[in-house]
Amino acid sequence: MAERSPSGALMALLMRSKLFLVLLIICFLPVSAAAGTITETQGSSSGLNDPGVIHLYRPEAGSIHSATINDIINGPHGEVIFATTFGLSVYNGSWSTRHINRDNFSMGLMDDYVTALEYDNAGNLWIGFAGGIQVYDGHVYTLIRDQDLLKSLRIKDFQRWNDDMWVSTGNAALHRYNNGTWTWFTPYSRNGPGFYEADSLALDPAADILFAATEKEGLWEVTTTDDTVNFKKIQDPGDPFGLLGHVRRDPLGGVFFYNASQVVHYDPGNGFTPIVSINDISGGGAYAINDVAGSPKGAVYVATDNGIYVWENDRITSHLSAFEGFGTTQGVDTVFYDARDRLWFATHDDVGYYADEKSTESRIAFNKETPTLSPTTGHALVTISPSQTPGEIPQQSSPSILDQIYRFLSGLFPFIPASH
Repeated sequence: MAERSPSGALMALLMRSKLFLVLLIICFLPVSAAAGTITETQGSSSGLNDPGVIHLYRPEAGSIHSATINDIINGPHGEVIFATTFGLSVYNGSWSTRHINRDNFSMGLMDDYVTALEYDNAGNLWIGFAGGIQVYDGHVYTLIRDQDLLKSLRIKDFQRWNDDMWVSTGNAALHRYNNGTWTWFTPYSRNGPGFYEADSLALDPAADILFAATEKEGLWEVTTTDDTVNFKKIQDPGDPFGLLGHVRRDPLGGVFFYNASQVVHYDPGNGFTPIVSINDISGGGAYAINDVAGSPKGAVYVATDNGIYVWENDRITSHLSAFEGFGTTQGVDTVFYDARDRLWFATHDDVGYYADEKSTESRIAFNKETPTLSPTTGHALVTISPSQTPGEIPQQSSPSILDQIYRFLSGLFPFIPASH
């Protein structure tokens, strides 16, 4: 018996489906160029060295594993280390990621959600989590979650200050570690911190002052005289800058305080100097400020929901966005200027950096607090390779954009194959 031909209705459905498929492929073609592990494009010259290259990394196996970044620091030998919501990632020309080791916390992370990072004066890497601290000496992870030592286990930030490690913890203000001794500075104690929770810490090495920003309890400076620690409020919540609840260091001296609507610079000699507000960013609107980074060359990079704004010479000099190759979406959540003069940034979808790769100039170290490893410490360098990583996600190739489209459509229309 001859095979029956499809009905007119089925033929029409097939034609519509094929047309939909063609249109969908056309829409996705511009995205596919940036969907790989790395994309290189020529960068904009505005506010950066020219010429240069932008590298983009999509979170996947063999790359950084999450674009949501809680902290970034320089490693002792040029590597850049990322505290992400899905592991501890390291970039040193290639990516490696350390994950939770549920069987043995001494050989891997206690959690995949990393909140803070910092090196101490002996070259050990301190790693913060929502439930404690691990200190990695290059061989073993030491777990700290004894509430006799840490009155709150929720780690907000670290800051090394000479031989001390300062820790901002949940609603328990600040802790300090020095040579095996822990000190808790009780909230609202006599001569102590007048706050419960510091969002972030930043050191001004020029003035030798530690600054703490809180979201609701003002801005604070911490100084030391002999063995005495002094806390001083520099802005009350009702003052003009009292609600700038985040702080970042300025490599040229002082710090940047900021919130979603404003960035100001502060140093003890000149006080508060406004830098950028949302009114300066395309007329304001909903373009919130998300992060700030200063470079040793004087530029200030402001990450917003509408890309990165570059402030130099008392004005905004350029706007860097997806149109210049800075990610595949307009919103930038994180910025960081590393020790090799690379501007790192993270969007919801990508992590990347801009580098003047044709420059032959010697690099100037950005993070003056990052220690070099002493020959007497005996610690191995903190270089995390995939072969060392118990919790590493197996390397695997990701499906192409076209494969993903076909798989999506095959779920809707059974007569379309799952791959092309």
